[in-house]
Amino acid sequence: MIYRFFKRHLRVRGAALYALIVFALVHCGPTPEKFIEKSQAALAREDYDSALLYMKNAYELSLPKDFFVTTRDLSFSHLRASHDGQRILLVEKKIPKKAYESTRIYAIDRQKGSQQKNTMRGKIRDVNFSPDGLQAVFLQQPTESIKDCKLWLWQISADKMIEAGASHCVTKPAVKNDGTVWYMKQDQIHTFDSKTGKDSLFNRGQRPEKSARKFPAYAHFYAAPDNKVWMIYGAAGSYRLYQLSEKTKLVSKEIAASRLYLVAESRIPGVFIGGAGAQQFVTLNPKDSQIGRRMKAKVWGDAAFVNDRQYYYIEDGVLAYRDGNKETELPFWAEQLAVGVKDELLFLSSTGSAMRYTQKMPPAESLKIYNKAVEIDDSKS
Repeated sequence: MIYRFFKRHLRVRGAALYALIVFALVHCGPTPEKFIEKSQAALAREDYDSALLYMKNAYELSLPKDFFVTTRDLSFSHLRASHDGQRILLVEKKIPKKAYESTRIYAIDRQKGSQQKNTMRGKIRDVNFSPDGLQAVFLQQPTESIKDCKLWLWQISADKMIEAGASHCVTKPAVKNDGTVWYMKQDQIHTFDSKTGKDSLFNRGQRPEKSARKFPAYAHFYAAPDNKVWMIYGAAGSYRLYQLSEKTKLVSKEIAASRLYLVAESRIPGVFIGGAGAQQFVTLNPKDSQIGRRMKAKVWGDAAFVNDRQYYYIEDGVLAYRDGNKETELPFWAEQLAVGVKDELLFLSSTGSAMRYTQKMPPAESLKIYNKAVEIDDSKS
């Protein structure tokens, strides 16, 4: 991990921290000062987890509004973005005891300045956005006792919700711009045509080859802007990559993770390959699926690629940025990343806030709070 350079420049201790926070929020409710007081009380009783969480909330409350996609009092479990970053999908974050109750979902059109809302009962295990951001497919577990998940397609422009099938809950369905849903059931690839309501077996139901035949394998589908569909199939660090067109085409047997990333500027897909300790991130030529550029990489918590030289990643919960050989740790804890519009990163913070980063650093007062939170985080380990 990159050294935390903020420590060298913005170290603040004890009561001096309070004197440095002279601003207040214009609305009523929690303030940075209140959360800092709670953090100090938690530290006094050696509850470092609570102290860190309070300080993270204090930090986010201190940030200007332009660092947030929505209001700061909302918390989300999933964030997805269209390929051009103009449409954003958000799923409300629920506490465990309310996970199967009604969940709010939001579709934000940034160009039009509009927002659509919907609700869904049951636990949303995953969600995938179509490349144009006009369709969303949800993996929904109706109740805790039901182990298979339902697939729901939200046609956002028509505000219509359609049941599209069922699948294992450890999977990721995908939806193309035309509303076709791709998913796997009983090791067979299915497609659901939202226009006709017809479900079909892909490639006559031929089952893709597993990495390890004695163990179950799970499918993770991704729809690309060039109308191609990719599938990563396997489990536990041993996956195979397929391209799905007229038939199931095996591209690689050496996939290390179940995530496929689309490089935003070129629309080139990229994946992690290799075994533990020797992973590489590689880009694939969309025409022939051959490996192009290679770069050494870890299998991070998440990543977002602007191009094949500039990308963001999460390591140990902290957001970082790389441009060529230059790496910079950024003052944010993050869980999910997505490429936004030009020079913008969209991400979910560790508290569930939907945030944006545009190469603009937070104010000095906020960084002082961040630095104090880093000290608490480091003291936990």
